Amino acid sequence: MSTDYSISGFIFVADLFGGGLDKYGITDAKSADADDRQKCLTDGENNYLWVYGDPVECFTRYLPNGWPGFILQAIANEFEVEIFSEHDEETYVPLGKPTDEEIAVMRAEWRTECVELDRELENLRGTWRGKEITTAS
Repeated sequence: MSTDYSISGFIFVADLFGGGLDKYGITDAKSADADDRQKCLTDGENNYLWVYGDPVECFTRYLPNGWPGFILQAIANEFEVEIFSEHDEETYVPLGKPTDEEIAVMRAEWRTECVELDRELENLRGTWRGKEITTAS
């Protein structure tokens, strides 16, 4: 299962991986599956986002690769592009160039949201597993 994201402008991979996202704590995940046309970003907190094409054609989040919202928002801010989910769940738009303090707040808020999303996912798994065990008995 995956979610694709498209962007409203052009971003070259060299720019995306060239240090512009360092202030957000977002780096190259250095995946063994990466090559010239696909690379992976991480925020260092078990959240990953795949980047395809050069210039970037799309971003993809795969399960169970965490929640890429902070990464997407950082890209929207830094490169002044809008990012759209294929499911129209959320659109990431540039918020301007945040200060270091604002980035720290964004990151803290995102950590809290990730914990809540992980808890919700675990509850869904527990319910699903519970139903499966009950049905099989």
